[in-house]
Amino acid sequence: MRYDLPPPSIELRLEPGHLALHWVPAAAPAADSPAPYRAALGWQTVAQAFGLRMPTPLSLENAIATVEDAVMPATRWLAAPPAGTAPPFTLHTRSPLLREVAEAAGVALSAPPARLSRQAVENLFNRLADQIHRPGAPDPGLPQRAEWAAALLILREGLHHWGVEWVELG
Repeated sequence: MRYDLPPPSIELRLEPGHLALHWVPAAAPAADSPAPYRAALGWQTVAQAFGLRMPTPLSLENAIATVEDAVMPATRWLAAPPAGTAPPFTLHTRSPLLREVAEAAGVALSAPPARLSRQAVENLFNRLADQIHRPGAPDPGLPQRAEWAAALLILREGLHHWGVEWVELG
């Protein structure tokens, strides 16, 4: 009988002032495990760039560039996993805001494994972009909070630049 090991896991922590990626070891972390990836950019940082309100077309474009600058270097971190670890990787998060993003995409969080696809994130982002180009016509299916829009943007850029197809929500 053959037992396949689960794919290596990475935990995404999205906090107000930073994001971090951590390898989740199957056992005790090895002494040579890489340090977590950290970027000084979180949902509150991006929400402040939006002026603490839903983004405008210009503030969204500026935030995209800022978020890309923060998430793109993580590709180098992902390319140097702990010894004995090989792709594909599973991305996990417990971030309350990212759970809200998943709920807006229609993910049933009570039915494990709750997975949010990159395509579903892209669809939400397109709805957000459509909304901001029609001022005064909010999409009733999207939370109308700057921090939610910021979390969506960060997740979108991360999934895209890291080449991840989905994230599991815990």
